[in-house]
Amino acid sequence: MSAEVIGAVLAGGRGRRIGADKPLLEFGGQTLVRSAVDALRLAGLEVALLLRPHQPVPLTAHTVAVLRDEVEGAGPLGGLHALLRWLPVEWALVVPCDQPLLQPELLRGLLALAKDETDAVVGRPGEEIEPLPGLYRCTCLSAVEAALAQGKRSLRQLLSSLRSHEVPMALLRQWDSQLLSYVNVNTPADLARARALIMSADTERREPAAPLRPRR
Repeated sequence: MSAEVIGAVLAGGRGRRIGADKPLLEFGGQTLVRSAVDALRLAGLEVALLLRPHQPVPLTAHTVAVLRDEVEGAGPLGGLHALLRWLPVEWALVVPCDQPLLQPELLRGLLALAKDETDAVVGRPGEEIEPLPGLYRCTCLSAVEAALAQGKRSLRQLLSSLRSHEVPMALLRQWDSQLLSYVNVNTPADLARARALIMSADTERREPAAPLRPRR
């Protein structure tokens, strides 16, 4: 399956709420963007990097392409649009650079669920669908272009127009028992919380921990 998939990191956010260039923030001894690239590489994928126009390219290794939004100010949907217009294979496994606890086993689980009758594979770790990380097929491009033409920016709205496979929480927990992959870093408090989770990882492996509520 991996030969038909490119990994992609959405790294074009301006980080206004966190007050810094988000891809370059340090986490676990490396930048957030490098952490995302490494997770995709561990899942067996080559990686493309999605940036906004004129954004400096973060220093990271193992990327096969650097792509830039063609529709400015469209957020993750704009990044997905640029990716699908370039995509040389059938599928892309898309992750944001602000989920620093991505588990490669969960990414591999999503990859295994790609089907011919499906346009997207995403998780439902709680009450709502989480569009990222998500597996998106080249067939999504027309729906993405239609959404952008209507001024829409929501990936969740996009999913409602696709043939989407929603992975239930029970299955997600088989790959990522605490759903750490869905811990999102949007504010300084979020970043501190994620860093604390990493620091206590050894203890958490030894002792049962309370489930974490996914944050986006």
